[in-house]
Amino acid sequence: MKDAISPAELEELLGQDADVKVLDVRRREHRVDVEHPIPGAEWKDPERIDEWSKDLEAHGEVIVYCVHGHNVSQDARDFLRKQGLRARIVEGGIEAWQAFSRDPK
Repeated sequence: MKDAISPAELEELLGQDADVKVLDVRRREHRVDVEHPIPGAEWKDPERIDEWSKDLEAHGEVIVYCVHGHNVSQDARDFLRKQGLRARIVEGGIEAWQAFSRDPK
């Protein structure tokens, strides 16, 4: 499994109605409304990952993103993988998704 998924690949995956859970793991102070949110994404406090990760199903895939796709989402992905989950990050985070959503082609 690749470590990351591009915004275009994520859009395609979501369009296939795949068994995927998308989680916004931006730190609370970086949570601001975005013009083009990722459909179906749920915010989870990255500081409490040890609590909420227990509620994730062991099947399917978990896609996590933060602002830029660096430390916060990578740490969350690594933690979830250690819990036996299939997890990837969104390359470039929500900023890359925003740019893609404005001009997908």
